[in-house]
Amino acid sequence: MNDDMKLGVMGCGNMGEAIARGIVASNVVYTGNLYFYHIDKAKAEYLRSSLNANTVDSSEELANKCDALLLAVKPQDIEGLLREIGRLLDSSKLVISVAAGITIEKIKRFLNLEVRVARAMPNMAVRVNQAISAVCYDKYVTFGDKNFVNKIFMSVGDTVEVDESKMDAVTAVSGSGPAYFFYLAEVLEKSAVAMGIDKNKARRLAVKTALGSAELLKEGASDAEKLRGRITSKGGTTEAAFRVFAEKKLGDILEQGIREAAKRAKELSGDN
Repeated sequence: MNDDMKLGVMGCGNMGEAIARGIVASNVVYTGNLYFYHIDKAKAEYLRSSLNANTVDSSEELANKCDALLLAVKPQDIEGLLREIGRLLDSSKLVISVAAGITIEKIKRFLNLEVRVARAMPNMAVRVNQAISAVCYDKYVTFGDKNFVNKIFMSVGDTVEVDESKMDAVTAVSGSGPAYFFYLAEVLEKSAVAMGIDKNKARRLAVKTALGSAELLKEGASDAEKLRGRITSKGGTTEAAFRVFAEKKLGDILEQGIREAAKRAKELSGDN
């Protein structure tokens, strides 16, 4: 636990709330050192009472009071927020942003040059503490800062450090990735129903298949390709399915889609 670190969370939407709950559950900071500010004061108050933390009345108060700030606002709101608090931040402050597509360079435009900035890309699974979060840092971030940031995002899953130049790819792979798996589960469920299986049972079949497959991958004894090969016996049912997938070039289609997602992430970040 970081005994003296005061952490302020700006934005108490789904992402901010999920990370805050992970922080408290994992004792990353004392609840007495955790502060919230949200434009919807009722939401901030709800989190304060449920987590036994603190609220403040303005973003400026949060910036003054806290050593580290977690910016969990919508990307379109971050420029306005930084204009409000930028003048209050100096080299003693650590800024952690989870705003999708907002580069460290963009953040630094509104801050003292030596403010330490970290950027993270969690995914939707923060809600069940199973996220994978990619993190990157500017040159002023210290070893201690990295350890603290890692603890924050480990509290809602796992982390991987990447160079910021890879963040658009991360967005396409793990940021958008849950949607790809949801789509596959959707297709499995609809196919089962079309073949006469009850909808509730079809959903259970799809969900448990996804969970079991993920656990097998997580074990790490074999990679995805090898695991697939173990199921795809010659002349069998799985091979019949993959024959169609190959004819339709499903792998190419998926790869093209993921590359298009990365391209769009780059466009949204303004780095194209």
